[in-house]
Amino acid sequence: MPIPEEILYLTEAVVKQTLTVAEAVDLAEKGIQADAAGKVKGHKFYMDVDPNGFIKPFSGYMAGEEYAFVKTFSYFPANPVKFNRPTTSSMVILFDAETGLPACLMEASWVTGLKTAASTAVTSAYLARPGSGTVTIFGAGTLGRLHLIALAERFKLKRANFVDILPEVAEACAVELEPLLGFPVKSIPLDDREDAVSESDIIFTVTTGSQALFEHCWLKPGAFVARLGSYQEVALDVITNADKVIVDNWHYVSSRIPEIIKLVQEGRFSREHVHASWSDIVGGAAPGRETADEIIVYIALGIWGEYAAILPEAYRRAKALGLGQKLPCSH
Repeated sequence: MPIPEEILYLTEAVVKQTLTVAEAVDLAEKGIQADAAGKVKGHKFYMDVDPNGFIKPFSGYMAGEEYAFVKTFSYFPANPVKFNRPTTSSMVILFDAETGLPACLMEASWVTGLKTAASTAVTSAYLARPGSGTVTIFGAGTLGRLHLIALAERFKLKRANFVDILPEVAEACAVELEPLLGFPVKSIPLDDREDAVSESDIIFTVTTGSQALFEHCWLKPGAFVARLGSYQEVALDVITNADKVIVDNWHYVSSRIPEIIKLVQEGRFSREHVHASWSDIVGGAAPGRETADEIIVYIALGIWGEYAAILPEAYRRAKALGLGQKLPCSH
């Protein structure tokens, strides 16, 4: 492989031109399977920037791939009010796997959402009840939108509900996506969320808030819950009363998810209560869904296999399309 002679800079607008959601879902499954087979290396850590937020460096590499990545994700919740800026931001550097030299600098907020949505769609295909038709998504921002689009790649959905603390955001999301997806997409007021949850086969939480959005008794038999935010999103009994709790990585989840931290402190939950890690399910070391009525809760903060498959392909597509800005470098 040629040694990189320059660094290709990809803006958010350029990255959006490189991959479709359907392609990202397929790539995510490839990365998940590689991770389950022990072919992906990675690590991340959280650096708290008290009292403002945190920055999370995140690295990964898939065996046989041309590029490794390091991604940063920052979460500063005061940004919208204090600075009129987003709560989160992300950047990626891709490194040539043969030389370790940087090849690409990529604005990565959109592709972060794309990866997360694609990953959750694949997870749902393994763990949700076959034939699931109704989904409720808490959080109607970019991440919520992408989750519904990605899920529709793997399920024949009949209805989707968006719940957001800002009703106008949920309504705009519903109006945008219903004609695109071809099935009813509705905005549900926060106060009416119990009815939406109780009729849903799949529930996603992709918020940046911190409140218990629903309780276990709201869930119907066979429901699949993907709890994906960084702060509290579900009542504690959603976890303690689930038939199966599955995590992407216990090391990270146990130290960052507020519900898990509280339950562990109270002696009500531990690693032994986790049915399996996600890689165990995909790799066949543990069963996923075994009955139609079991309620399964998936708790994730993100791991590296999906990124290791998606990010290099976005870069290759950009190069093939002649997109991006070439930056000179000294190497």
